[in-house]
Amino acid sequence: MIIGGSSLTVTSELSYLPAIQAFAREISREIGFSRNDQEMILLAVEEAVTNVIEHAFESAEQSFQVIFEPSAGGIKIIVKDKGLPYDPNLLPEYEAPMDIQQEVSPKGLGSFIMKKCVDEVFFCNLGKGGKELQLIKRLPGRSVVEHDEDPGLKLPQISSDEKIVSSSPPSVELRLMEPSEALEVSRLFYRTYGYSYLSDVMYYPDRLAESVREGLINSVVAVTGEGETVGHLAITKEAHNDMIAETGKGAVKPSFRGLDIFTRMQKFLNDRAKTMGIKAVYGRSVTVHSATQKMTEKTGYKDCAVVLGYAPADIAFKGIAEQLSQRETFVYCFQPVVELPVTSIYLPSHHEPILRKIYSNLGLSRNFKTSLGAAQMEDLSIMKIKVFSEMNCAEIVIHRYGKDVTRVLRGHLEDLCSKKIDHFTLFLNLGDPITSHICEEIEKLGFLFGGIIPCLHFEDTLILQYMNNILIDYSRIKLYSHMAKEIVAYIEDQKKTRSAQAL
Repeated sequence: MIIGGSSLTVTSELSYLPAIQAFAREISREIGFSRNDQEMILLAVEEAVTNVIEHAFESAEQSFQVIFEPSAGGIKIIVKDKGLPYDPNLLPEYEAPMDIQQEVSPKGLGSFIMKKCVDEVFFCNLGKGGKELQLIKRLPGRSVVEHDEDPGLKLPQISSDEKIVSSSPPSVELRLMEPSEALEVSRLFYRTYGYSYLSDVMYYPDRLAESVREGLINSVVAVTGEGETVGHLAITKEAHNDMIAETGKGAVKPSFRGLDIFTRMQKFLNDRAKTMGIKAVYGRSVTVHSATQKMTEKTGYKDCAVVLGYAPADIAFKGIAEQLSQRETFVYCFQPVVELPVTSIYLPSHHEPILRKIYSNLGLSRNFKTSLGAAQMEDLSIMKIKVFSEMNCAEIVIHRYGKDVTRVLRGHLEDLCSKKIDHFTLFLNLGDPITSHICEEIEKLGFLFGGIIPCLHFEDTLILQYMNNILIDYSRIKLYSHMAKEIVAYIEDQKKTRSAQAL
């Protein structure tokens, strides 16, 4: 199994394409991809490389990079260049012909082919750093139900209030999960949630085990004296150098609920986080009920943001609701692992009162500064977009403001809305004085306030959100903390004000 990354730097000549593909084939084979998947990867690489060679440069003297990054359960291939600027939003969506005699424009065909060959395709504009196209292909691990034929995998019919009936609570040990226990953890999630849990890695034991081995997932399991796995919770990092990790992927066997196992696992992971070299941990609690929010606050987390309608309504919560009436809202909560430094931040004046309250609730000291005058901006913005197809939502991070920022952001919104993406979360750097000036302009595109989240993407991050024709019944959102209730009331009032202004 290849672990380290590698890169090729070549001049923009098509004669290099066979060599690039040969290198990609060998790496894909070593990683464990089937012959068919290898061919799909090579086709995607061919489209990406050919596009750069034919359109990015005006001479063959310039070079570009093809970077190979093996990851948990697959590979990421990055084609990076400093050629002509490019805006994927200007490229029309390719429409396959209805019959063989129909003439269709080939524009957009390359992008269409890449999306069919790999699992995810991302385009990133890096400003003066150029641009890059990321191709992600995952190994096809076996789903939990494809493992041993086990009658125990059938979802049990358990009443919502069933608990263990015993004269004394059963003995349950908490410890770090071993990769060899991935199958039992996957079965726990299947028995608890069916196939409704949002993180699909929990249904693929091979992928889960690989992430645990790589250290991207640190899991605690609750195990009975008889060796049965009845609980799981994890701290997850997207990359090894991340300074913040997300707590989640929690499940407790229904018949063991009410024994405070979840709270115990939270405290176990809080202690584990202190040994991981990270600054902080955060979580995203559901609002179909308030129990998880209550448990996170009990273990030291403080609420700091609310994203409305983030998850699809077809997820289920066994024993609570088999079908949601609307897209599910999440509450962001945060807890530092180490003492965070006092940073300087620039608050948008129209949100300053609520932002000061959130920082006070978190117990974080900040130097609140006022930016004097308009700050100088580069010509081009740098922003990254990630689409989560299983939740039909997207996240946008603006790493640098350019003079084109609202135009480019509007273009991405129009593109994603046309693809029927339901929800967008926007992350802005509060340490950048431009944020305080440009926030209102960005909100005119339709973004609403969400809250803050320290250490994620930036030292201090403002969250805005955009809902693509999503209707929210606020009375169905169940909240626990006073801070979360105040944030939702603020968002609701903001939306009402905006609607009144539009009349």
